[in-house]
Amino acid sequence: MGHYRWLLETQDDDGRWSRQDGAPMQDPLEYDGPPQRAANHLRDVFVRTLSRPAPGPRAIRVRLWEGADVDGRPQAEAEWSRE
Repeated sequence: MGHYRWLLETQDDDGRWSRQDGAPMQDPLEYDGPPQRAANHLRDVFVRTLSRPAPGPRAIRVRLWEGADVDGRPQAEAEWSRE
C-alpha cells in the first residue's frame, strides 16, 4: 500500500486559488494504487464533500507526491471544475 502526501487547492467564484497554509496535509493518504488513481480518488471525495452546500468551490485541484517528502514536481494531479 502506498503512502502519499497531498495538497488540496480550491478556487472561489472570483477566480482566487487558496490552500491550507501552503503545506501538505499532516496525515499521509494510504492508498492501494498508483499515484494518479490516488489523486483521482481524493478529487472525487472532495468534489462530493465540498459541493454541499451548493454551489461550493468553483474548482478543486489535488497535487500528490509519493512517500514522506514533498519535493519537486508532484507525481500526480487531478482537477475538477463546475464550469
